[in-house]
Amino acid sequence: MDITNHQLRAVLKIAEKGNISHAASALDLSQPGLSRLLNQVEQNLDARLFDRSGRGVQLTEIGKIFCEHGKEILTRHELIRKNIQDLGDQLAGSVRIVMPHTAGVVLFIPLMNHFKKNHPNVSLRIMPAFNLHIPQYLNSGTADIGLISYPHGLSGLNASPLMTEALYLIGKKADMPKGKKKISLEDAVRFPLLLPSVSHSYRFYIDNALAKSNLRIESLLEIDSEDATIQMLKEGQGFSIIPYSMAQREIDEHTLSACLIENPVISRTFFTATASNRPETRLTRSVAKELVEVVKQNRERGRWTLT
Repeated sequence: MDITNHQLRAVLKIAEKGNISHAASALDLSQPGLSRLLNQVEQNLDARLFDRSGRGVQLTEIGKIFCEHGKEILTRHELIRKNIQDLGDQLAGSVRIVMPHTAGVVLFIPLMNHFKKNHPNVSLRIMPAFNLHIPQYLNSGTADIGLISYPHGLSGLNASPLMTEALYLIGKKADMPKGKKKISLEDAVRFPLLLPSVSHSYRFYIDNALAKSNLRIESLLEIDSEDATIQMLKEGQGFSIIPYSMAQREIDEHTLSACLIENPVISRTFFTATASNRPETRLTRSVAKELVEVVKQNRERGRWTLT
């Protein structure tokens, strides 16, 4: 009985989607082709992995055991491949980095350019994600390295503090207070604000600062889309308290302007993180160090302070 990695991944994808058609689409296969592949695996095992119904498929008890071992096998094969690649003098292989979109605005392009120039044999994939979701990306093996600023999500991760960033009042340049580089939180909350909901990590820091200062926002519109927030700021439809990095491009283009929030300063710490339940390779360790170097090179653009 021989089962290939391709077959393992296919079965795991069917289990993930709960539907053969959806799994086939995700794998870029035809539905009949994936059905034949599944039948071949079940015939080889002489066991049924899924119960079929009109609503989709559901793992049998044998199927659950198969998928559990299948994940372990694929993880072990990937580790073998990476360790062999690590034996060479040059860095080579694929690494996936996940980070919040706010930091990615500054880091995406410099990271890609850095690795293209210095480590051409490293295939880098950078994924934006909400801070809340980054631990799941790491623990599930969807990403190898994370840049995270969610302190309550560090359990189960190997994390090292990297930098802190303060929050700014940001708005259309023509509407911002003239000649001011700083503004008190008390004055900032008098502006009509566009803020994300409490599921965003930096909203937690804003609400915490407001509570400690016994302040409340006078006019608030909650928007969970960072792109929509920036567009509304450019159109003069309000102001926002956000990381400088999120609006760095528009500030450089002089369409938006920023004032540092003070009394109190609102800041958060970023950590580099990997999953403690997954073996760390020379490649991931090296890429994590390179990530730190790129952050250092771009700290002025992001208004970051290294820890």
